[in-house]
Amino acid sequence: MTDDRYKNLATLLVGYSTELQKGERVLLDMIDVPDDFTVELMRAVRSVGATPLVELRHTRISREIVLGADEPHANLLQDVELARMKKVQAYIAIRGSNNANETSDVPSEIMALYNRAMRPVLNYRVNKTRWVVLRWPSPSMAQAANMSTEAFENFYFNVCTM
Repeated sequence: MTDDRYKNLATLLVGYSTELQKGERVLLDMIDVPDDFTVELMRAVRSVGATPLVELRHTRISREIVLGADEPHANLLQDVELARMKKVQAYIAIRGSNNANETSDVPSEIMALYNRAMRPVLNYRVNKTRWVVLRWPSPSMAQAANMSTEAFENFYFNVCTM
């Protein structure tokens, strides 16, 4: 059984944060998020007659992509991501992570190259779509807040679904 808090948050993200409408498309960028929440978010999108486009990512894999990127690869990623962003009216990103410092050892020049390449995608998203980005509660976030995981999750969902 899915956590009712997942359904409540998904409903708010679709109906309030992005105001999705029938016939629209939304990119769901899910990074280290429980599958059950992704399913609830997809269902909430479909319930208003919109179409979800789902990207499932993991921070360790993303780190490896960036770590091995050179200019041609970064430009290819930009082309693909920008083309996809231009196909949607809304963007919902939920970013979880077991380690908030996963990319700390990526050399700064490689990170800068990747960020430069992705800047047009970010600019398009911010200026041309309705969007929302949230962090997903994790044990590392609870630890940073000096809270138990359960207490932090309760706090997170209470705040996000207020």
